[in-house]
Amino acid sequence: MYRFLLLVLTGLTGLPAFACDLHLEGRPPEVAGYVETAEACLRAPPEGFLFDAELEGGFLRLVNEERRAAGLAPVQMRPELRGAARFHSLDMAVNGFFGHNGPDGHDGVYRIAALDRTALVDFSAENVATVSKGSGRIDPDFALQRLHNNLMNSPGHRANILHPKATHVAFGVVRTRGGVWVTQLFLSLSGTLPEAAPLRLSATSRLRAPRGLDGWQFVRFDLVTEEGEAGPAVALPPRRGDARLAAYATQPGDDALSYYWIRFLGPAVTVTP
Repeated sequence: MYRFLLLVLTGLTGLPAFACDLHLEGRPPEVAGYVETAEACLRAPPEGFLFDAELEGGFLRLVNEERRAAGLAPVQMRPELRGAARFHSLDMAVNGFFGHNGPDGHDGVYRIAALDRTALVDFSAENVATVSKGSGRIDPDFALQRLHNNLMNSPGHRANILHPKATHVAFGVVRTRGGVWVTQLFLSLSGTLPEAAPLRLSATSRLRAPRGLDGWQFVRFDLVTEEGEAGPAVALPPRRGDARLAAYATQPGDDALSYYWIRFLGPAVTVTP
């Protein structure tokens, strides 16, 4: 039987006040620095770039209208996921690129793992879209409907909006005088951590058992590297680097001598000595 002490929130409290710096050169390579950079920009984006919560709510309404029309359950807005969506939209708007993979090499899976610090994820997907009026002022209502129609007319984006596994969603809308950028993140939430995962995980960090897991029996936390290597989080690897927390869980199999096991992937952490 496992005992879990209170989580040490290393790296989430007492942080210095970072200024927003969206230059790609010198962007921290480790996830802890990436999150600190993103959080500074989420608090105070550059002048002329605005997060638009009203348009984000409009996308939720339109997406759930489409899902109901298709006989699917509506998706729930997940506030903890919004930062990952907003940061990518802001990054695209400021740095002048468009796509799922940014010039820093990171994709939607990375951004979710970095910036949603409590989610245990079974499925995720990302939509991105943008519209501009050149030198003219863009109308928000026009942008909302135009972007939604464009996404629904794209087979891949439409499939994400109507994905049967999706349970939660977040939208990140960045607006300037002449343009709108939106990132839509969909996921299937398998469970949650009771507190935000530490940005920097060391041998002294302690984690409490996750909530949820829908019938699975939690056993322990593992660390999963980019190479797919996995091992118990209590036995931290000797080298520094990034890894993802994963909840290792089991349930009985079809007979008394068998069982099933699964790892629910969670937030990314920077492993320290």
